[in-house]
Amino acid sequence: MAHPYTIASVWWEETSKITFVVKDLGDHPHRLHEQLRVEQAVRVEGPYGCFTFDDGRVHQIWIGGGIGVTPFIGCMKHMAWQKEVQDWPEGQKIDLFHSTADVDDEALDRLAGDARSADVRLYVLIDARDGRLTGERMRAAVPEWREASIWFCGPVGFGEALKRDLARHGFPVERRFHQELFAMR
Repeated sequence: MAHPYTIASVWWEETSKITFVVKDLGDHPHRLHEQLRVEQAVRVEGPYGCFTFDDGRVHQIWIGGGIGVTPFIGCMKHMAWQKEVQDWPEGQKIDLFHSTADVDDEALDRLAGDARSADVRLYVLIDARDGRLTGERMRAAVPEWREASIWFCGPVGFGEALKRDLARHGFPVERRFHQELFAMR
């Protein structure tokens, strides 16, 4: 059965492994652990989209809403793996905001470890505990936000609200706000 998932790893040719993060929503993801077996053949198509992080900016702000954090996980794993031979701007600074309704301590610990390994500054906001991420909160946490590019993956309404807020504050959203297409089926 065809179903979209997000890659959350670097391709390791030596092990031929790739990691996907799957949120347990709906019948297909809920039954997936019962249907897949180790070394079972699967057909993987893609990747799709243009969420490449290669805009040349020395400062990027990444925002992952819920399961939308997965492309950032993959990029952090790449950065940790490629530290000696960087393929991103020298001295690049990255701030990652992960806003989520779900609390999974194990997953949040792995996310924090990936951020440390990639030298990414991580902000985690749990909706019930911290409230939602807003443009105002992001600007307060990252005073140099005007010089950054912003990469967003998460619920469409959340991304559009941030984009409108940033535009009202003079941020050039047409050139420097990158939003991955994201919609739950």
